[in-house]
Amino acid sequence: MYSIYSTTQEAWDAMYDAIEQAQKSVYWEVYIFIDDDIGKRFFDLLEKKASQGIDVKLIIDSWGSFGISKKRVATLKAAGVDLQMFSERKHKYRGIFKQLVSRTHRKILVVDGNIGFVGGVNVDKRFADWLDVHIRVRGEAVRSLSRSFAKMYVLSGGDRSKVSHLLKYKYRIRKKLQEIEWIFDHGNIEKSQAHKKYIEALYKARERVILFSPYYFPDKKLLYALWQAKKRGVRVDLLIPFRTDLRVATYAAYAWFSIMKRLGVDVRLTKKMMHGKGVVVDDEWAMVGSSNLEFGSFRDYYEANVRIREKAFVKKLKEKLEEWIADSQSLDDVQWSKRGWFHKFQEWIAVKIYRLWHKSAPDNRFDKE
Repeated sequence: MYSIYSTTQEAWDAMYDAIEQAQKSVYWEVYIFIDDDIGKRFFDLLEKKASQGIDVKLIIDSWGSFGISKKRVATLKAAGVDLQMFSERKHKYRGIFKQLVSRTHRKILVVDGNIGFVGGVNVDKRFADWLDVHIRVRGEAVRSLSRSFAKMYVLSGGDRSKVSHLLKYKYRIRKKLQEIEWIFDHGNIEKSQAHKKYIEALYKARERVILFSPYYFPDKKLLYALWQAKKRGVRVDLLIPFRTDLRVATYAAYAWFSIMKRLGVDVRLTKKMMHGKGVVVDDEWAMVGSSNLEFGSFRDYYEANVRIREKAFVKKLKEKLEEWIADSQSLDDVQWSKRGWFHKFQEWIAVKIYRLWHKSAPDNRFDKE
């Protein structure tokens, strides 16, 4: 029922094959979709399927995908692809600042209503060699993913009548399928379901929690939950890239490492860019999706995640994360405590920039080392 892809390329190949075999519909919502060499291949396929009479609907974020050309937008629409560009500027009731920072950060693909993909994978050739976590789900549970896509389609300006068949009822997962739970966020930290799951993971774990995210800026609740988990003797691993594609985000995450070490969190630094997001709790359950462990994902962005309790899935994902951890470096390996004043100054600047952008983000309370 579930498949796990641990690199961007693997996920691209699987999604391309699924779209190529589509018989009825292709619904895709993604943050970054650029018409470079990689994107062109997907766009060509979407145009081909639309010209064959397949219902092709595409939602891309206007900010994340600002690099898409007007020419490609025109050819997609001419071929019959129903393209919607998400922008909060359409929803003035959200407030000027919210309009500026809100994004659809989701990465959802639904094919023929019974094959669903969710995770961290975007479409841009820069990401071709990244580590990532993307999963495929089959069966009735995908209907909830279709309904979520339909709601975002309408929010993005799409014609409600074209997705009314997906919205007319709320799908109830049968008892035997209750091992899977979809988690959708709508840019409000007070109601962030992903945030609650991360907190729950730390409070309920008995032995071990593996947190993984490319970007890291915890809030006070998450820090307190980390502290409580360590007090109970739970092993907590934080898997994060040593360097990311975003310099400010990289140094903002660095600013927390010394505090994590004091709390007893084992910070593991991947040598390659790792873009997966999620958590594994003991051998009981795992969550995978688009929500980073940082304030923007919890407060400002539309996100999509899935929690799965199937033991075989949890075991397989945990094994992959263990491989990455074994190939990673610790803070001692990179002599973190010996980093220079200029490095610390860059961390301080990054935190200030981050807090300026995310107005309510907490300070990291820099301590002398």
